[in-house]
Amino acid sequence: MRHRRIRLAKSLFATFALLLLASCGPRQTIVATFIGFSNDTVLLQTRPLTQYVSLSARPDARTDTLLLDNRHRITVDLDVTEPLVGILMPMEYSEAGLPLAGGSCTFIAEPHQRLEFEFVARDGWLEVNAVGGSELNGDLAQYANAWNPVAAEMGRAQAAMIQLRGKPAGDSLQQAYRASVQRAQKANEAYIATHLDRPASVFVLAQSGSATAERYFDSLRPEARASILRPMADWIELQLEGLRVRCEAAERIKPGAEAPDFTLPDTVGKEFRLSSLRGKYVVLDFWGSWCIWCIKGFPELKRCYERYKGQLEIVGIDCSDSREKWLEAVEQHELPWINLLDTREGRPAETIDNLYGIGAYPTKILIDPEGRIVDIFVGERPGFSEMLDKKLKK
Repeated sequence: MRHRRIRLAKSLFATFALLLLASCGPRQTIVATFIGFSNDTVLLQTRPLTQYVSLSARPDARTDTLLLDNRHRITVDLDVTEPLVGILMPMEYSEAGLPLAGGSCTFIAEPHQRLEFEFVARDGWLEVNAVGGSELNGDLAQYANAWNPVAAEMGRAQAAMIQLRGKPAGDSLQQAYRASVQRAQKANEAYIATHLDRPASVFVLAQSGSATAERYFDSLRPEARASILRPMADWIELQLEGLRVRCEAAERIKPGAEAPDFTLPDTVGKEFRLSSLRGKYVVLDFWGSWCIWCIKGFPELKRCYERYKGQLEIVGIDCSDSREKWLEAVEQHELPWINLLDTREGRPAETIDNLYGIGAYPTKILIDPEGRIVDIFVGERPGFSEMLDKKLKK
């Protein structure tokens, strides 16, 4: 009996020791070696994949500054509980003092996965070799090696224009920049067209603009769209749906047309309906706390509001802000009119900025007392108050 207790105790001790070693052992998610760089600093930015494609709130990214060790390596211990999108960028600078445009690599970190990279400094760009890890990260490294040389060329043209310090760029420099932008777009399209079955194409498509997404999204193979990058694929699909809704709205939202009715909660949570303002002129002001020109237009809008109080109502519709940032901005800028938040939740056809075909901020839409659109004012430019004077005084 005594011997059985001893053997049981030894077995339990051994099990505990193994668990302890497992819990205290290294969780080295990323090991990266850097060859040929003059700077020993590397930036690592990570964010959850689900936040990377967030529509309702601006995603929060974690940024770490790392130093190379004496073997020119970084070893990163990430606590990965859900898939992360990461960017590694060595702080190598051009002669103009700008970070190299072709000097970054995107990767996907999954739980219980170890990634190993080798980065080599080339002529203004970063060569990426995925030494160990997932097939997806190998594909992303291949894409980086196609994109980074073109991005470096584009960066050199940008740096040359910056060095002009506000002076007009010559035709040759402008042509060089436009040509580099076109080559960058073609590099993306070439990668997507030849990798329609690879999940990495979903990532490339998410970086390539709506025209490229429209051209290639429906051609993606199911194995690409249903991969770990499915949140990105779903996000692209929503963006394309939103684009179609906005294009259709742009055909409808014109002077003389009836303004679409909608309901949104105000700052205290009370439901506001646009049609409740029939009998008054209404200005819909589409804005966001992130839009500098929107903020610059508030003083003039306040003067108009005071001048025509009783005859005119202003409805501010904040787009793409969290509720917290929206309320903070309303208070900070002391906006005295009806304030609403377009949360952009649900399908694109249900969001107010899509319903009105808003493609730029700020956009102001004047509606007459019968609920018809009088005029549409895009951007912060002279003439808005004069237009109101002309319409309302008459």
